[in-house]
Amino acid sequence: MKTYRFLPLCVLLLLAGCSKQEQTVEPGRLSFFTSVSNFEGEIETRANFDGNAFENGDKIKLKVICPFSSHTEFGESTYGASFDAFWLLKWHTDEWATLQASDGFDIDGDYSPSASPDIYERYEAQQTPYVYTAQTWSEEQIFIAGSDTRVEQYSYVFHADQTKEADYKASDLLWAQTIQQTGSYNVHLSFKHMMAALLITVDENIGLSDDAVLTLEGMPDIDQAEVIVGDYYAAASKVNSNDYGYKSKHSCTREQNGTILGIAVVNDSQHKTVVKSFNEISQGTTYTAYNAGSKTYRLIIPPCTLSQNATFWVRDGETRYSMEMDQTVFEPGKLYRITMQIN
Repeated sequence: MKTYRFLPLCVLLLLAGCSKQEQTVEPGRLSFFTSVSNFEGEIETRANFDGNAFENGDKIKLKVICPFSSHTEFGESTYGASFDAFWLLKWHTDEWATLQASDGFDIDGDYSPSASPDIYERYEAQQTPYVYTAQTWSEEQIFIAGSDTRVEQYSYVFHADQTKEADYKASDLLWAQTIQQTGSYNVHLSFKHMMAALLITVDENIGLSDDAVLTLEGMPDIDQAEVIVGDYYAAASKVNSNDYGYKSKHSCTREQNGTILGIAVVNDSQHKTVVKSFNEISQGTTYTAYNAGSKTYRLIIPPCTLSQNATFWVRDGETRYSMEMDQTVFEPGKLYRITMQIN
């Protein structure tokens, strides 16, 4: 497990960082302690492509919920400065920084770029349990539901075509949840990978050009969809923009907490967003892998069970190779190493 420590600027909240190094934390100063678990079977973590850290520009959204308090505690609300009371942060020069208007997101819904509400200006030390849930996101999505309901969300979006490095990394969903017995200055966010990953190596006896493309046919049809991770405490969320938001999408049973529920689907007849599980999704889509060089390819895929074997195809000019994949069950957080051998 890789660990990262970072100290943002001035702060008055509660997420303080612990560190294996000796550190004196001034009263009222916020710091984070973050770790990212490796894919099981991977030597390095996949937070970035090189596998050693978050990268500048990586974004997380943080939801703060006090499930056992009838009052809206400090940190649970952004007072209308963001939809669903999310605190939005980006990795910038070794720390999590608040998003600025220059990042180009319409966070407060005024149809122009705006800054994220600053979590470091909030003091959270109330004597009630706090739940902090964070996940990576890549796209801001805005749409009108019905006749006049404006919906804005900061979403993780899956890309079936992962040819570009940015789309490959964006498809790697990271999620963390920490429960504190009371508001404090020390919150450890331990991120884990919610998707599965494939590392495909083409048989060295096969001659391929650098432009060869590898695809996987017969996979779940979730291209451009928002994958939803269950949050048992979402039902206790006090600040929710509408029925298309966090509470509606992420509420689940205790057993489903921290597991992928499916994808978000807007249901016009119910006037809300519902979750469609993977066993309800067709499996006829083609995924395109990232070419990592030296006849190796990487692909992020959803944790799922396939009804039939998927098929790898390598296309190199006019040459075609194919191989049926034996694996049909894929678990979250696991890396599957596959050698594509062709007679």
